[in-house]
Amino acid sequence: MYALRSLSKLVWGANESAETFKLTSGVLYEERAGAKVARKCIYKDSELCIRKTSTPYQYQLVAIRALEEGEDLSDSLDDERSFLIGIELKFTPTIFEGAHGFRWNDVGESTYEFIADESATKSVREAFAMAVARCAWERKHRREYTEADAGEIKEIMDRAEDEELERLLDSVKLDDADMEAAVGPMSPMKPQPVDPEVAAAAAAPIAPPTFDLPTEPAEMADGEITVSALGELYMFDAPSGEFVQVAKEVALTVVEVGKYEYCMNVASNDRSFTSQVIEPEMNAVFNHDHGSLIWNYFDQNRAYSFSMVTVDEKHYEALHQGMTRAAYETLNQESWNKATVASQDYILDAYEEDVDMLPEPEMWASDEEDEEYEEEEVEEDEEYEEEEVEEDEESDEEDEDEESDEDEIDKIFSRAPGSQGVKTSREVETESESESESESEDESESEGESGTESGAGADSGSGTAKNSKLAVGYKHGRSFVVRGSRIGVFRHTDGDEIVFDTSINHVDDTRGREFTPSTMMLHEQDSALVLQDAQRPNELFKMDLEYGKVVEEWRVHEDVPTVAVAPTTKYAQMTGDRTLVGLSHNMLYRIDPRLRDNMIVQDQQQAYVTKSHFTTAAATESGAVAVGSAKGEIRLFDRLGVRAKTVLPALGEPILGIDVTSDGRYVVATCKTYLLLVDTKLPDDANGRTGFMKAFPQAQKPAPKRLQLKPEHVVYMGAPIAFTPAKFNQAPDAQGSEKTIVTSTGPFVVTWNLRRVLGTGRGDAYHIKQYQDTVVADNFRFGQDRSIVVTLPNDVQSVKRSQLAKPTRESLMIRSSGSLL
Repeated sequence: MYALRSLSKLVWGANESAETFKLTSGVLYEERAGAKVARKCIYKDSELCIRKTSTPYQYQLVAIRALEEGEDLSDSLDDERSFLIGIELKFTPTIFEGAHGFRWNDVGESTYEFIADESATKSVREAFAMAVARCAWERKHRREYTEADAGEIKEIMDRAEDEELERLLDSVKLDDADMEAAVGPMSPMKPQPVDPEVAAAAAAPIAPPTFDLPTEPAEMADGEITVSALGELYMFDAPSGEFVQVAKEVALTVVEVGKYEYCMNVASNDRSFTSQVIEPEMNAVFNHDHGSLIWNYFDQNRAYSFSMVTVDEKHYEALHQGMTRAAYETLNQESWNKATVASQDYILDAYEEDVDMLPEPEMWASDEEDEEYEEEEVEEDEEYEEEEVEEDEESDEEDEDEESDEDEIDKIFSRAPGSQGVKTSREVETESESESESESEDESESEGESGTESGAGADSGSGTAKNSKLAVGYKHGRSFVVRGSRIGVFRHTDGDEIVFDTSINHVDDTRGREFTPSTMMLHEQDSALVLQDAQRPNELFKMDLEYGKVVEEWRVHEDVPTVAVAPTTKYAQMTGDRTLVGLSHNMLYRIDPRLRDNMIVQDQQQAYVTKSHFTTAAATESGAVAVGSAKGEIRLFDRLGVRAKTVLPALGEPILGIDVTSDGRYVVATCKTYLLLVDTKLPDDANGRTGFMKAFPQAQKPAPKRLQLKPEHVVYMGAPIAFTPAKFNQAPDAQGSEKTIVTSTGPFVVTWNLRRVLGTGRGDAYHIKQYQDTVVADNFRFGQDRSIVVTLPNDVQSVKRSQLAKPTRESLMIRSSGSLL
């Protein structure tokens, strides 16, 4: 009786806490039908509580991961699972391996179990189950549970238990003893008397939530309404880290304001909330299971994240299709009806969060090395947490030195000999033992000048140039950074650090004309750099790194400007292959510098009559090529000189960068606000072929997965997303071993674990690290994904992947004085 009274005070009116009586210790499991692992542990140590929401008569069942030593859960965004309490939850007692707990359903196919420890006595568990049933009754009837008849709440509990028993009977055959064991803990509880104090407290009015809504629009977009949907509106409240309801009923309308121009209006009977142009910066995420749309809204002061939960599936489907159509027509400037049905399905899938991809490769499913890899990742995280305290103590000192960084970097560069070349294979192989003995001394001196996080120097002319391009060496442990008309050379140490080595102070063509490289690619076993000047798109320049100067100029074609170059195979830069892949706006071709006049190999070119607006290319280990375009299309070629085997429809956003795994199974394309991960394996193909080898059946386009940041995380970051070209880690010695994807936006470096994305289907499970300045380029150190080279405008750093962590409120909020938050 006392336990129930204590619980009632907390749930229905007492002021002690927003979270109610808790089952303080237990294990949370998830069961998902059809999943590779049918039952998995979510939290090894957690608590279960009932939480009152800001909406009257609505409560959440919340499982929270228990704090570890030194942790502050208030800064965490991903360590709890919440479920709206209703009759559909089917909350029932259960037993697992002799331990008692509770079982309930989530929206979709998942079922959860919380198995409590021995501290949760039978009376405490019964009180908790009664409280959940009362919450469900209040939500159904929108009245206080004290107004319920004695049998109504018991009926809710009995119905859930009957359905659970029926589920058990359908799944297994039970003898009498088993039946008694199954039914025993599910016996109905007696109605409890109502505490008069609790009833009085429950009658008190609930204060409305306090948070800042964006300024009400002066006027709403006007035009033809193409879509209208009804639902509840929520807004992400940054201080609490939760979505809170701001309106019980709103209308979301998509309005055509001009030809292929659309706006989205959201309003209730009481006020207007937003009126915004439909564009990529909205970062829209649809979720079919929850019938919801989450998006970002920016005004002059800050970023917001809204969520609309539609009233039913019909309204959700109308909203999903209408918004996708509007986004497509806005970005492509053509009618949605021009796209084939298969293309429309592909695009609709790309905009939905919970799209299933094909199963991951079989060799991954049984890969013991991957388990060790995850364990190593955890150990590295723990080591980093210990180091983080020391880094925090140094951060104040770093901030004071930040203003003088650029001047110091320029001094370092000015001391570096401009005519000195870079060690190539010939020099590396002939280095004497005496040089290696003195290396540690030289390294100490270099680190004394520039530290382990060094930056390329400023342009010798104006002194205003910034770092802009990065090329990570495949051999000899070197990376190269463009800074105006200079190229900085950095050396990777055995400890995964990076130190300044030397510089090439002037990038001049063979006639002595200085230029700033707009493209830089390592070539011929890292003995050369292929450079391009944006002012002369028909030419390429070969810099010999042994001498540190341009030794050849290649005029590719008089009438064909080259917009991008790439190696002929994934790891061609490790070989002596002199040819490379070139792109013009509508042509893919092989470039052979040994040819005179026209360097395009005639039988290895493919031109398109219409302007395809090609932007970027990447090759597999076998020489198949993936090409992205400004329209957003992705073409897959099995070789040069033929038409693409597969053309994946354009979502509308330009492809800024593209990469492909060695075996061609996965392609990652970078758009401004998201990455598009595509599994190219043909479904039901007995030979395991991919879209590079054979066209996809018209009705079986691959299901793309959008990797994007959560809109609520963007609220903390305070600015729209703008990704740099994403890369897989490189591993030429192990087939199919790409494990991680890296990219950046603003001051944040972001990684996705490829296997985790494919295993869970979640495109929003990522790790992140913030820097003091904008990240302009990033890539993994060659041959592993343990460390990442990060290029800032005035700095070059090497960061361990273990130093990236799950997003938290503290790690996401912009630290600069110009923060929007």
